[in-house]
Amino acid sequence: MKLDKIIKIINKKYGIEKIDVAIVAGSGQIGAIPDLENVVTIPYSELGLPKSRVQGHEGKLMVGTYCGKVVAAVSRYHYYETGDITLVRKPFEILRELKTQTVVLLTSSGGLNESYEVGDIMLIEDHINFSGINPLIGIENLTFTAMANCYDEDYNNKIKAIAKQNDIKLQCGTFMQFSGPTYETMAEVKFARKIGGDTVSMSTAHDCIICRHFGMKVCGMSLVVNSYNNAKQAPSHEEVLENAQKAVAKIKIILSDFIR
Repeated sequence: MKLDKIIKIINKKYGIEKIDVAIVAGSGQIGAIPDLENVVTIPYSELGLPKSRVQGHEGKLMVGTYCGKVVAAVSRYHYYETGDITLVRKPFEILRELKTQTVVLLTSSGGLNESYEVGDIMLIEDHINFSGINPLIGIENLTFTAMANCYDEDYNNKIKAIAKQNDIKLQCGTFMQFSGPTYETMAEVKFARKIGGDTVSMSTAHDCIICRHFGMKVCGMSLVVNSYNNAKQAPSHEEVLENAQKAVAKIKIILSDFIR
């Protein structure tokens, strides 16, 4: 379905003209969304978008109000699902048309930094896109998008203050994206650590790049759901979902205060 038709459905059928803050939740992280009022749920299938192939991703746009602001929980697509980077861009094209100013990116990640523990939240200060593709390749209105301060410093300072006020342990570091859908080899883990990666997953850097190209301000948090400190313990998606659900309450506190 073309973008203008998607926006017409959202505008006319659901009465949504603008979104103030969009939250893109990672695997198993829907519980991190603040308690929204007047919630409207729009399945992606109604917008002509395919179902996500990844367990723990909802495949919908959920919009409600929180403290007087219109807030959306947005399902992402991953490049590895189809190999179609235009599909990865689609939810953010919708947000752009809905005049979204702020996007919060959440991701369930592997811990590269040897001081990190499962359950830690890392505030993303920068990223390394090691996916093998830039999501702006082939986009209309091509420009050379600046990525300095891509995770907004003012937003990050606000999140740090909120975490401190609520006695929530907050790591700060560099996130790294591989393409997936395989987990990293131990040689890749050593390489990622050596070039400065603190956490790693299969999304999020793409999302940030797209948002910055569209002029949206971005912040992000990486939830450590498995660790590479034990080379004998193979990561699994079941472990990712289980550990994400255990820790989302802390992110929910941060996001509630951040939006407020």
